[in-house]
Amino acid sequence: MEYKYTGIILKKRNVGETDRILTIYTLENGKVRSLAKGVRKPHAKLAATLENIILADITIERTRGLGKITGSIIENNFTFLKSDCQAVLEVFSSLNLFDKMVDFESPDQKVFHLLRDYLTAADSCVANENKEKYLLLRLGFTVKLLHELGYTLEVKSCVKCGNSISGNAPTFSAQHGGVLCPDCFEKNQEAAIPIHVNAIKMIRLFLHNKMSTLSKIQASENDCDSTSLVVEEFLRWNM
Repeated sequence: MEYKYTGIILKKRNVGETDRILTIYTLENGKVRSLAKGVRKPHAKLAATLENIILADITIERTRGLGKITGSIIENNFTFLKSDCQAVLEVFSSLNLFDKMVDFESPDQKVFHLLRDYLTAADSCVANENKEKYLLLRLGFTVKLLHELGYTLEVKSCVKCGNSISGNAPTFSAQHGGVLCPDCFEKNQEAAIPIHVNAIKMIRLFLHNKMSTLSKIQASENDCDSTSLVVEEFLRWNM
C-alpha cells in the first residue's frame, strides 16, 4: 500500500552497503521510520531529497515492516540554515531532543507546525545574519515543545502556594515543574535552583508568542544562560 506524507527528516542511519533508515516526523502520522533503499549508491535519484533537515512530500510503499521510500519532492531545503555550522549544531541539538520526546505514530498537527516554524525561523536568522539568536530560538522551541506535549513550565505564579512571583530571588523546582516564591522555598527547603527574573520573563514570552516572532526578543547572554539552566534542569527531571 502506498502512503503519502508531508514530513521533516529528523535523522538517518546507514544500513547494509547502500541503504539508509530515515526517521521522519510527518504531518499525517507523526514520527515514522522507513527504508531508503539504494540511496547511498552513486547518482541515486533520491539521495539529494532525503537528507537531514528537509521538508518534503514523501511517498512510502509499505506492506510490512518499515516499508520503503519510493518518492520525495522537496518543499523546503532550509538552504541558509545549512550554510552556517553554528546554526546547524543548534538545530541538530533540537532535533535530537525532539526525537527523544516524541513517540512513534502519534500525529499532532501543532507539533508538526511548531517544528516547521522553528526550522523556518532559524533559516531566516541565518539569511538576515542574526546569529546571536540561534540559542534563543532553540530555547524557545524547547519550551514550546514541552508545552505542546503537556509539560508546561509554571512561571505565572508560585507552583506551591499560587502567589504571584515578585522580583525577590525566585527559585525553580524541576520536581514540581515551576517557580517557587522565596517563602515557599524557605519553608519547604525544596530542591531548587536560583532563577533570574528575566529568565521567567523569557519563558513567558516563549509561551505566548509565535515561533516566527521569538527572534525579536531582546535578551542578554546571561538571560539565555539562566533560561538554559532552567530548561536543562526541567528536562533532567522529567525526561
